[in-house]
Amino acid sequence: MTIKTYPCPSCGAQASGPGHLCHPDKNVTPYECEFCKKTTGDARHVCAKMLDNLEYYCKKCGRLAVYDSRLCEPELVTEE
Repeated sequence: MTIKTYPCPSCGAQASGPGHLCHPDKNVTPYECEFCKKTTGDARHVCAKMLDNLEYYCKKCGRLAVYDSRLCEPELVTEE
């Protein structure tokens, strides 16, 4: 099975699904949030359940994400 990837116009990296959060693919909407099951047209949708699972931030644009594949330059969020 092959996962289709898309080049991010911001950084050129390959992204799966709706693409990087810094430049989401507008043609994938609407989609169902895997955390709250809400159907939404907002590729940058964030819900309370998703916030509990955030693990990465982008060093380039500062956005937060659950998956590193959704960010241009992902870095693990660490508690200090």
